[in-house]
Order: sequence, then C-alpha cells, then structure tokens
Amino acid sequence: MSKVSFYLLKQDQAVERYVFACRLCEKVFAQGLKVYIHTDTAEQAQYMDDLLWSFRPDSFLPHALIDTEIEEDVTIVIGHGEQHQPGYDVLINLGEEVPSFFSEYPRVAEIVTAADEEKQRGRQRWSSYKEAGAELESHQA
Repeated sequence: MSKVSFYLLKQDQAVERYVFACRLCEKVFAQGLKVYIHTDTAEQAQYMDDLLWSFRPDSFLPHALIDTEIEEDVTIVIGHGEQHQPGYDVLINLGEEVPSFFSEYPRVAEIVTAADEEKQRGRQRWSSYKEAGAELESHQA
C-alpha cells in the first residue's frame, strides 16, 4: 500500500504548492527516484513545467510533460486528468482530488497550503486515503 505524506505549508498562496513541489522534486531526484506530478488541468501542468525550468537558476531537473516524447533519462513527468506515468517511485498530487491511480505509486506527496479552502480539500483527501488503507503521515513545512 502507498505511503502518503502530507506537507502542511504555513503560506496560504496557491503558488506555494508548486514551489514546494519543485523543492520536493530536487530531493527525490537527488535520491535517484522518479517522480510523476499530477495536476487537474493542462494549464496547471504547463505552469509546473515552466516553474521547474525557472524556480532555481542553478538547478536542472530533467522533466517533461506526459503528452510529449519522454526521453529515457527524464525522471520527472508532469500530467493531468487520468493520465499518469506508471512505474515511477513518487506521485506528487497537485490536484484537488485523490487520483484514482495513486495506489500504483509506493510514495505519494500531498502539499496543502494554509488557505481555509485548501485545508478543507486536504482533509477530504486525507479521509479518502485513510479509507483506501494508505499509510498516512503529516509534516509541517
């Protein structure tokens, strides 16, 4: 069963979820693991793709959008909707709901801002994972 880590941010701006996801990708990449980043829309996926290029000038994380040709050395794939990248180690969910395919990933990361609406959605996702039998943990970030 998947281990799901909730990262609870002090900031309440939605952009902070994406920035934190970039930092998390750096850590996972350094461990030699592959990441699939899930978003709700193509626009959000494109935003994440752009942010991975620019969030830290001295950093390079090989990544691609799921609907493009994915090179063998690409360790970070970004998609949306029901698309996903099977066989990867970590799922970072930036969507509002729990993806139906989450159990295909050994590790799942959920990033929750301090905004009231986002905290409520985070609680709903926590309940969904719990009902599915996932191992849950939370971290103040």
